[in-house]
Amino acid sequence: MFDAVRVGALMDRVGPLTAPAEEDLVPVLPALRPVLPGGGLRPGSVVCVDGPGAGSLGLALIAGACQDPSSPGGGWCAAVGLPEFGVLAAAGMGADPARLLLVDDPGDRWPDVLATLFEAVGLVLVRLPERLAPGVARRLTALARKHGCVLAVAGDWAGAQLRLRVDTTEWTGLGDGHGQLTGRRARVIAEGRGAAAQGRETWIWLPGPDGLVTPATPPSTRHTHLEVVA
Repeated sequence: MFDAVRVGALMDRVGPLTAPAEEDLVPVLPALRPVLPGGGLRPGSVVCVDGPGAGSLGLALIAGACQDPSSPGGGWCAAVGLPEFGVLAAAGMGADPARLLLVDDPGDRWPDVLATLFEAVGLVLVRLPERLAPGVARRLTALARKHGCVLAVAGDWAGAQLRLRVDTTEWTGLGDGHGQLTGRRARVIAEGRGAAAQGRETWIWLPGPDGLVTPATPPSTRHTHLEVVA
């Protein structure tokens, strides 16, 4: 459950943030830059992440933002409502675990948790409760924008500026009924408003055999099985 005292102590450690300049973008891993306007995430924006492999894509966003102390948010990130969050996997993708805050179960106080974290980190990845009141969504959107924190939502959020969707995946490493899964290629599609309205897509390893997220070539449909989700 959410521990206000413990989070308060973390806030004292991280310190308050000043909203970044408009031209400063929250960084992402190089493999994801081709689908994002400017090659990064706009501070204060809401980003939805969904599709098969969305969990790994959320880890990849954390890995890109949770590295560089000179980036917006000081390289600090948080994950809320994700008890299964893979810290080791995120670290393998490049995240700095020392700059990662985890709130596995915020309980009924999750809006307060998010509002608090917006003041201290550059990106918050959250899985929402089943129901979200419109007034709460508007308040949190405004607070994220005010503090320049990217709100990355595992699922849907009405009015999100950007949506990152994994629509096709392909695992490698299996032969004819034998072998071991070694990596997953995924097609990521970015859609949204403004410069992102036209839609962009790219193939990436999510992750590759080495655990990293890197550019990938499209698989050959003649020799592989693709999982496509409408």
